[in-house]
Amino acid sequence: MSVHLLSALLALATLAAVASGMPAAGSFGSPGLETAAAVALYLQFAALSLVWLVTAPFWRKDQGRFRDAGWPPLRSMAWLAPLATLGQISLGAAYRYGIAGVIPHVTWAFAAAIVLILFGAYILTQEGVGAALKRTAAALAALTGLQVVLGVMALLYRVAKIGGGWMEMASRAHMGSGATVLGLSVILAAFVLRCAEPASRTEPLASNGTSA
Repeated sequence: MSVHLLSALLALATLAAVASGMPAAGSFGSPGLETAAAVALYLQFAALSLVWLVTAPFWRKDQGRFRDAGWPPLRSMAWLAPLATLGQISLGAAYRYGIAGVIPHVTWAFAAAIVLILFGAYILTQEGVGAALKRTAAALAALTGLQVVLGVMALLYRVAKIGGGWMEMASRAHMGSGATVLGLSVILAAFVLRCAEPASRTEPLASNGTSA
């Protein structure tokens, strides 16, 4: 329990650092180092989120299992979703510190959002999925939608210089919610990898999002 609480406190502190824009541009004197440090903070939050999950009392209880018989398999999406999110975060950090332009970040944002929303939606439509897993999937899908809205506001603030203090707050919220989306995707992936039973290769597969 002490590890569970400590990981929660450290995760909150990391989230606050991310939302505050750490590291500040120019603080390391190297855009590459600043980008790497920013991505490392996101990875730290994801790792602490996973530690928080596996040390939680409810995780030690028996989790309901369900058949992963759709296409694409949820177990494959469990690996893809966090990686897609991390890629989007890395592109955002590269843009923020001047290594890359805004186009790659904006383009990949749509692909990552589709992957995350489909991941959550597929879980919500499967039979036998536990309540905790469904709540996490719904939270991920909802937060991903919010992240897209915040991303548009952050883009308007940084590129078009539209808005004042409240748009700057939206830009910082965009960074914080990005970390939260990554953490939720890791938590959801851990749930799926534990609870989803691979379908037999001899059994016909249904399109994912339907009961098989």
